[in-house]
Amino acid sequence: MSELTRLLEQARDGDATAWQRLSTLLQDDLLRLARCASTSDNPAGLDAPALAQECYRRIAGEIGNGAVANRSEFLALAGRVLREILVDHARGREAAGDGFAASAVGRETGDLLQLDTVLAELAEEDPRLVQIIDGRVFGGLGEVELAEALHLPLRTVQRLWDRARSRLRSLSGT
Repeated sequence: MSELTRLLEQARDGDATAWQRLSTLLQDDLLRLARCASTSDNPAGLDAPALAQECYRRIAGEIGNGAVANRSEFLALAGRVLREILVDHARGREAAGDGFAASAVGRETGDLLQLDTVLAELAEEDPRLVQIIDGRVFGGLGEVELAEALHLPLRTVQRLWDRARSRLRSLSGT
């Protein structure tokens, strides 16, 4: 059992010290993910610490109520929430107007919003494909970690990842 898994169990049982240590560990993971999201010309315009803090704020309740049992599940959840934050922020910036859509950042925002639309279509076909994409792309999970987080066999995750990439290409027209 990993330290994070042990701390999750202790925190759910009401151990305040475990919750504080857990928060520190989770913040480190979130900051790493947020840095990855903000290094690729982050169209949302959020810096990594702000992105990590917002993500933690949104998922803290789910961690406390037992929705997360281990690090892989946490990272999968964080991936989905990071995507939601980036999309929400991009929508807000696009709605603000002020010539934003004509800029390079506006084009990147359009790409993020298009991806979100494609993922919504994909979720109607098979929600597991979106979970795979969120975990791999936004959560930074490898195949083994993702299989653990989704409670699926490794080979199933590999097949779903291949199918998800194929469907993304066909739905986005590339």
